[in-house]
Amino acid sequence: MQVNVSDQNLNEIQADALCLVLFEGEGLSEVMQELDGHLQGELTDLLTLKEFKGKLYETIVVYTHGLIKSPRIILVGAGKKEEYESPRLTKNIAGAAARRAVKLGVKKLASLLPQQEATAGVIEGVILANYDAGIYKSKKDNSKIEELILVGADPKAVKEATSTAEAINWARHLISEPANVMTPKKIADEARKIARDYKLGIEVIDEKEAAKRKMGAFLAIAQGSDIPSYMLVLRYKSPRVSKTTLGIVGKGITFDTGGISIKPSSKMHDMKMDMSGAAAMLAIMKLVGETKPKVNIIGIAPVTENMPSGKASRPGDVVKSLSGKTIEILNTDAEGRVVMSDAFTYVQKLGANKIFELSTLTGAAAVALGPEAAAILGKPDSWVKLVIDAAASVGERLWQLPIYAEHKELLKSDIADMGNIPAVRSADVIAGAVFLGEFVNKGVDWVHIDIGATAWFDSEKPYLAKGPSGSGIGAALSLIKRLSSES
Repeated sequence: MQVNVSDQNLNEIQADALCLVLFEGEGLSEVMQELDGHLQGELTDLLTLKEFKGKLYETIVVYTHGLIKSPRIILVGAGKKEEYESPRLTKNIAGAAARRAVKLGVKKLASLLPQQEATAGVIEGVILANYDAGIYKSKKDNSKIEELILVGADPKAVKEATSTAEAINWARHLISEPANVMTPKKIADEARKIARDYKLGIEVIDEKEAAKRKMGAFLAIAQGSDIPSYMLVLRYKSPRVSKTTLGIVGKGITFDTGGISIKPSSKMHDMKMDMSGAAAMLAIMKLVGETKPKVNIIGIAPVTENMPSGKASRPGDVVKSLSGKTIEILNTDAEGRVVMSDAFTYVQKLGANKIFELSTLTGAAAVALGPEAAAILGKPDSWVKLVIDAAASVGERLWQLPIYAEHKELLKSDIADMGNIPAVRSADVIAGAVFLGEFVNKGVDWVHIDIGATAWFDSEKPYLAKGPSGSGIGAALSLIKRLSSES
């Protein structure tokens, strides 16, 4: 999408639609009043007659009948001003307007910013809302916004916000692809292309090499699939000397049947999204290559399927991880943490002293928080808080759950160093984090973000299509920017 900045008067802007944002119960701003003069009081009449109230995500279309150069105005509600949560709602409100515009067939959308600092939020909201996951429909509506004109925007923020939103949509496309297309090999090919385009270091570790390196936990899951699996590593070295090496770790299960502990069939088709963490890692490394931050970054993803076969791991099997610790696989549907344990160990061997990890690890995250926030756990609290604040600054909600010393008892095994699930179902989200924490070296800051509820929307939102969301990418980029400014 092309994004341009304009300082024209609203009545002079020539677009297919002009978007205006109004708070619930609030009148027209001075700029809107001037526009309303050209419209012979049409906007004032709408508010007076309460045909538009400004409720959150409410939209109404006003046709201008040639009184201004844009043929229609889309009014979108921002809800009550005192409840306005920026920048999350800035992004979502812009998305709601864009979704309405797409349904109207708008190609060129102009928008008056609700506030000067809203440039990035509006751009991201519109570009993300413009994405449709129906990529294989033979008869589909090709209506998409092709140009966004921002009135009164900060030109400096345009390029960065556009690149970020386009990278998120790129990751969403990877996640939308079915598992017979987005195989581990295809993801490896995408990693190679990123490394080539941005001159990043790369390792594509196949199963034979993983066996030589004793990545037993990763191979325990990979061995169940007939499709080759890989541990993917992308490395960026800062042009400046930096004490910080951030490991971005993403879960890459391209299809999750549950293995021998097979899932119910009703929602299994959605399990192509179990590689959302890996897709996010690739999108992050893509933007790292573009922006060249002042910290070292290592992206890593174990990429495999979790399949039931004669070669698959069984409940009760014991495997030895790269760290040397042994794992009793009590449930093969808790495979993500098993493959991620070797990724955690390896990224630290490569020099990571801080870890940011994304995975669709548990359905329990949805039970605890629903789709409105992702669970975050880790240590120390100062690192967790930094990540939460970085995410909030770009409109992503992370909610911290505790890890107490007693939680380690959840993963006791009679035969191995630990089980991969609690013997009695309890504190599932926390148990996943406790398991991963067992593979973090002393002195390494780490967070686990469970995007099990936020990576995929089961229904359309006013501001986003049904399907993949790109959860966690913006948070990681904001964190990298903060770490870079401190170096």
